[in-house]
Amino acid sequence: MDNICEQLVEKKKTTADIVKMITLSLGLILGAAACMLASMYLGITFLVVIAVGLLALGVWLVSGMNVGYEYIVTNNEMDIDKIIGRRKRKRMITVDLSKADDFGKYPPEKNIESDTTVHATTGLEKNAHYLLVQHKDYGKVKVIFNPNEKIREAIVQEFPNSLSARLKHNGE
Repeated sequence: MDNICEQLVEKKKTTADIVKMITLSLGLILGAAACMLASMYLGITFLVVIAVGLLALGVWLVSGMNVGYEYIVTNNEMDIDKIIGRRKRKRMITVDLSKADDFGKYPPEKNIESDTTVHATTGLEKNAHYLLVQHKDYGKVKVIFNPNEKIREAIVQEFPNSLSARLKHNGE
Protein backbone atom coordinates (compact mmCIF):
# COMPACT_ATOMS: atom_id res chain seq x y z
CA MET A 1 0.00 0.00 0.00
CA ASP A 2 1.30 3.44 -0.92
CA ASN A 3 2.12 5.90 1.84
CA ILE A 4 1.44 9.44 0.55
CA CYS A 5 1.00 12.48 2.77
CA GLU A 6 1.76 16.19 2.56
CA GLN A 7 1.63 19.24 4.78
CA LEU A 8 2.10 22.93 4.07
CA VAL A 9 3.31 25.20 6.88
CA GLU A 10 3.75 28.97 6.84
CA LYS A 11 6.80 30.51 8.53
CA LYS A 12 5.75 33.05 11.18
CA LYS A 13 7.11 36.55 10.68
CA THR A 14 9.54 37.84 13.27
CA THR A 15 9.83 41.46 14.33
CA ALA A 16 12.95 41.77 12.16
CA ASP A 17 10.99 40.51 9.14
CA ILE A 18 8.23 43.07 9.72
CA VAL A 19 10.77 45.90 10.13
CA LYS A 20 12.45 44.87 6.85
CA MET A 21 9.12 44.83 5.05
CA ILE A 22 8.10 48.25 6.37
CA THR A 23 11.51 49.82 5.65
CA LEU A 24 11.59 48.40 2.13
CA SER A 25 8.03 49.51 1.43
CA LEU A 26 8.57 53.03 2.73
CA GLY A 27 11.83 53.41 0.82
CA LEU A 28 10.32 52.34 -2.48
CA ILE A 29 7.17 54.43 -1.96
CA LEU A 30 9.29 57.51 -1.21
CA GLY A 31 11.44 56.78 -4.28
CA ALA A 32 8.33 56.46 -6.46
CA ALA A 33 6.90 59.68 -5.02
CA ALA A 34 10.17 61.49 -5.71
CA CYS A 35 10.12 60.25 -9.32
CA MET A 36 6.52 61.39 -9.75
CA LEU A 37 7.26 64.86 -8.34
CA ALA A 38 10.36 65.19 -10.50
CA SER A 39 8.32 64.10 -13.51
CA MET A 40 5.69 66.76 -12.80
CA TYR A 41 8.16 69.62 -12.28
CA LEU A 42 10.79 68.68 -14.84
CA GLY A 43 8.44 67.30 -17.48
CA ILE A 44 10.39 64.07 -17.88
CA THR A 45 7.68 61.48 -18.53
CA PHE A 46 10.11 58.56 -18.33
CA LEU A 47 10.27 59.13 -14.56
CA VAL A 48 6.62 57.99 -14.34
CA VAL A 49 7.67 54.62 -15.77
CA ILE A 50 10.46 54.42 -13.20
CA ALA A 51 8.00 55.24 -10.39
CA VAL A 52 5.61 52.49 -11.50
CA GLY A 53 8.57 50.12 -11.77
CA LEU A 54 9.64 50.95 -8.21
CA LEU A 55 6.14 50.22 -6.90
CA ALA A 56 5.99 46.92 -8.81
CA LEU A 57 9.44 46.00 -7.48
CA GLY A 58 8.23 46.73 -3.95
CA VAL A 59 5.22 44.46 -4.31
CA TRP A 60 7.39 41.69 -5.76
CA LEU A 61 10.07 41.97 -3.03
CA VAL A 62 7.64 42.19 -0.11
CA SER A 63 5.59 39.23 -1.34
CA GLY A 64 8.86 37.29 -1.67
CA MET A 65 9.38 37.64 2.07
CA ASN A 66 6.48 35.24 2.69
CA VAL A 67 8.05 31.82 3.19
CA GLY A 68 6.45 28.44 3.70
CA TYR A 69 7.54 24.83 3.71
CA GLU A 70 5.92 21.73 2.29
CA TYR A 71 6.63 18.30 3.72
CA ILE A 72 5.83 15.48 1.32
CA VAL A 73 6.05 11.83 2.35
CA THR A 74 5.88 9.38 -0.53
CA ASN A 75 6.46 5.78 0.54
CA ASN A 76 9.92 5.75 2.14
CA GLU A 77 11.02 9.23 0.98
CA MET A 78 10.37 12.61 2.51
CA ASP A 79 10.83 15.77 0.44
CA ILE A 80 11.03 19.21 1.98
CA ASP A 81 10.36 22.15 -0.33
CA LYS A 82 10.73 25.83 0.50
CA ILE A 83 7.99 27.98 -1.03
CA ILE A 84 8.87 31.62 -1.50
CA GLY A 85 6.09 34.14 -2.06
CA ARG A 86 3.74 31.46 -3.40
CA ARG A 87 5.53 31.82 -6.72
CA LYS A 88 8.77 29.88 -6.37
CA ARG A 89 9.43 26.39 -5.05
CA LYS A 90 12.88 25.15 -4.12
CA ARG A 91 13.66 21.56 -3.09
CA MET A 92 15.62 21.74 0.14
CA ILE A 93 16.28 18.04 0.66
CA THR A 94 14.99 14.55 -0.04
CA VAL A 95 15.68 11.93 2.63
CA ASP A 96 15.23 8.18 2.67
CA LEU A 97 13.21 7.39 5.81
CA SER A 98 14.43 3.79 5.83
CA LYS A 99 17.89 5.20 6.72
CA ALA A 100 16.63 7.20 9.72
CA ASP A 101 18.68 7.03 12.91
CA ASP A 102 16.51 9.02 15.33
CA PHE A 103 13.28 11.01 15.58
CA GLY A 104 11.77 13.02 18.41
CA LYS A 105 10.69 16.35 19.83
CA TYR A 106 13.02 19.27 19.29
CA PRO A 107 15.08 20.36 21.09
CA PRO A 108 16.30 16.96 22.23
CA GLU A 109 17.55 16.41 25.76
CA LYS A 110 21.03 15.78 24.40
CA ASN A 111 22.90 17.61 21.67
CA ILE A 112 22.85 15.46 18.54
CA GLU A 113 25.81 15.86 16.22
CA SER A 114 25.18 16.04 12.50
CA ASP A 115 27.10 17.00 9.38
CA THR A 116 24.24 19.15 8.03
CA THR A 117 21.16 20.74 9.61
CA VAL A 118 18.05 21.62 7.59
CA HIS A 119 15.66 24.10 9.28
CA ALA A 120 12.14 23.98 7.85
CA THR A 121 10.07 25.20 10.78
CA THR A 122 7.28 27.71 11.27
CA GLY A 123 9.50 29.53 13.72
CA LEU A 124 7.68 27.98 16.70
CA GLU A 125 10.26 25.62 18.11
CA LYS A 126 7.89 24.38 20.83
CA ASN A 127 6.01 22.22 18.29
CA ALA A 128 9.10 21.19 16.32
CA HIS A 129 10.50 17.70 15.79
CA TYR A 130 13.87 16.53 14.55
CA LEU A 131 14.74 13.69 12.22
CA LEU A 132 18.28 12.33 12.07
CA VAL A 133 18.96 10.46 8.85
CA GLN A 134 21.89 9.28 6.73
CA HIS A 135 22.00 11.06 3.36
CA LYS A 136 24.09 9.91 0.40
CA ASP A 137 25.38 13.44 -0.39
CA TYR A 138 25.32 15.29 2.95
CA GLY A 139 26.26 12.57 5.45
CA LYS A 140 24.36 12.65 8.73
CA VAL A 141 21.53 15.19 8.35
CA LYS A 142 19.38 16.66 11.11
CA VAL A 143 16.04 17.92 9.79
CA ILE A 144 14.13 20.27 12.10
CA PHE A 145 10.48 20.71 11.11
CA ASN A 146 6.88 21.02 12.37
CA PRO A 147 5.02 17.87 11.27
CA ASN A 148 1.36 17.40 12.13
CA GLU A 149 0.06 14.07 13.47
CA LYS A 150 -0.68 12.69 10.00
CA ILE A 151 2.86 13.40 8.73
CA ARG A 152 4.41 11.96 11.91
CA GLU A 153 2.44 8.73 11.46
CA ALA A 154 3.45 8.52 7.78
CA ILE A 155 7.11 9.05 8.70
CA VAL A 156 7.18 6.54 11.56
CA GLN A 157 5.53 3.95 9.32
CA GLU A 158 8.60 3.99 7.05
CA PHE A 159 11.29 3.79 9.74
CA PRO A 160 13.55 0.76 10.02
CA ASN A 161 12.34 -1.81 12.57
CA SER A 162 15.15 -1.03 15.04
CA LEU A 163 14.16 2.66 15.25
CA SER A 164 10.42 1.90 15.37
CA ALA A 165 10.96 -0.50 18.27
CA ARG A 166 13.13 2.03 20.14
CA LEU A 167 10.54 4.81 19.66
CA LYS A 168 7.71 2.56 20.90
CA HIS A 169 9.81 1.57 23.92
CA ASN A 170 10.46 5.25 24.73
CA GLY A 171 6.76 6.12 24.31
CA GLU A 172 7.11 8.50 21.33
